[in-house]
Amino acid sequence: MSASVPRHRTILRTAAVCAAVSAAALGPVSGAFAAGPAKGGGPTPADVARCTVTEKVHSLLPVEGAYVEIINRPIPENGPEGPQAVLKDKDGNLLTRDGDIPYGGVNYHHPLNEEAGLKLTDLESGRAKLWQRRPAGGAAFAHTHDFPALPKGCPVRWAAQGEGTHVRTVALADGGSVAKVYRMGPGHYRAEGFFDDGRSFGSLEATPAEPYVAGNLNGMITALSAKGEVASWFAKTRPTGPHNETLADGRTVVRVTELGDQHYRAVLVGGDGRTLGTMEVHGDRKFRSAIKAGSLWAVLETDGGVTSHVAR
Repeated sequence: MSASVPRHRTILRTAAVCAAVSAAALGPVSGAFAAGPAKGGGPTPADVARCTVTEKVHSLLPVEGAYVEIINRPIPENGPEGPQAVLKDKDGNLLTRDGDIPYGGVNYHHPLNEEAGLKLTDLESGRAKLWQRRPAGGAAFAHTHDFPALPKGCPVRWAAQGEGTHVRTVALADGGSVAKVYRMGPGHYRAEGFFDDGRSFGSLEATPAEPYVAGNLNGMITALSAKGEVASWFAKTRPTGPHNETLADGRTVVRVTELGDQHYRAVLVGGDGRTLGTMEVHGDRKFRSAIKAGSLWAVLETDGGVTSHVAR
């Protein structure tokens, strides 16, 4: 049973803004707002979808076309998700016995199912082991398959997140979505985005180690600082690759240099020639980098493009 996640809008692949924080990140302009878990201790639906892998394994049951569907995903703090295996028939329906009684399956909380002849072990390893035996005949369980590896960047276990203290709600640039801002601690803020129907689309988290973070939801940029400041705007068509350009305040110049494949550095230079700050992105390790200089926000992406905005 593969995870099915409803979408309010098209959400593409997600990744961390920085490996040190659970923040948003994506390829240039089109992409998801965030990859971090929603406030209060759980992953977002996008996290679950990204970190779920399935595979079909031959069943030992003497039923034509029967198979075991194994599902690997991180272990939750609460709830029934996590590694799972379930018996299916040739049409993909739950396999039944005695006409209409499902054999069922096994999961993290219930790793043994004698009736189905299924067992899971090594549940904390990130790659559980599937054991099978025929339900009748007293045969011993045999290790038949290892679960597929979790996708890169997915944890073995979801970490609980504190709710923090809600400080305000900010309207975003599309006029319908909002960001709820929470103070998590000194110099540590979290902003969770919500569509106009109340559905969360992810979060950003700024810390003393990474004081500026940004996300991209289909071209809408949202940035957060470790002081709890939020800015939101729509990215415009802009140069990519190595280049120099003047940013939104009309004075600051950004100088972008290419250091390798999807590896760029951007230096902000003020009107008086002083360096105001530096951003750097590097492929899968860091998809997006953000900075704030006075009222000017700037975001660098992995194509070398820079989008900027002056907060009012």
